[in-house]
Amino acid sequence: MLLTLSTASVYHLPLRAAFRLAAETGFDGLELAMGPQVWLRGARHVAALCGEYGLEVYSVHQTLMRSSPQGAGPRRVVDAANMALEVGCPCVVIHGTWALRWAEARAQRWLRTVEQCRERLRGSGTRLALENPGVYSEIDRHAVLGEFPVLIDFARRHDLDITFDTCHAGSAGLELLDAYDQIGDRLANVHVSDLRPGGLASNVPVLRILLAHHQMPGEGCLPLGEFLSHLAAHGFAKPVALEVSPIALRAWSRRQLRRRLSQGVDYVRSAVRRPMRDVVC
Repeated sequence: MLLTLSTASVYHLPLRAAFRLAAETGFDGLELAMGPQVWLRGARHVAALCGEYGLEVYSVHQTLMRSSPQGAGPRRVVDAANMALEVGCPCVVIHGTWALRWAEARAQRWLRTVEQCRERLRGSGTRLALENPGVYSEIDRHAVLGEFPVLIDFARRHDLDITFDTCHAGSAGLELLDAYDQIGDRLANVHVSDLRPGGLASNVPVLRILLAHHQMPGEGCLPLGEFLSHLAAHGFAKPVALEVSPIALRAWSRRQLRRRLSQGVDYVRSAVRRPMRDVVC
């Protein structure tokens, strides 16, 4: 099992610092989240950092910003796919369209862009992986890809892989092992982080995102130990990305950030060696 660090967790740091931290704290590689630093320095800089620190980019994630140099909305998928091709990365993590009906213009634009990217990537060894969405409000469940079985069926019909986000799954009320079984051989990589429900954060959307979602593994209510052990027992050898909120990582302090990243690595490495007791949400 390959353990990678999502640069989305350290978005505020220079790329070199992110690579150095990943190498020093025991990661095998990175999931590269597209953003200003990547756009400014380009694929050659990313490749040089990989060589310098002995790491690989195992997945490229579309930017978390609203727009990219390729444009806004679904053009962010094109941006990520281009980078993945340039660095020889096998997986492009994309988000689904947020629309309530497929007839909406935004949904149709997204569909066309995804199909164009899929055709461009054909034969390259690089594939698109659709990430399961989080549920931040009740209306999210009614989006065209808001229900997990619908997402899985869509991926199969359009020949897409799946990126499985454990925190998003927890926010949607999914059982992790059941969801894993539904995905089957479409699973390309995993985003691992915990979920901390309840308290003030559950009633205030912004606080819920910052303080309850994407927590450190083992500090929430998800049975991540059992889930990771299950992956290992089934021979899962693809990337597992630690994608934790910068607040949960205490990223304002370089010392604490390093300690928390090491803690995350230790948690995952330990979990794949032995089962851990469930914690019930």
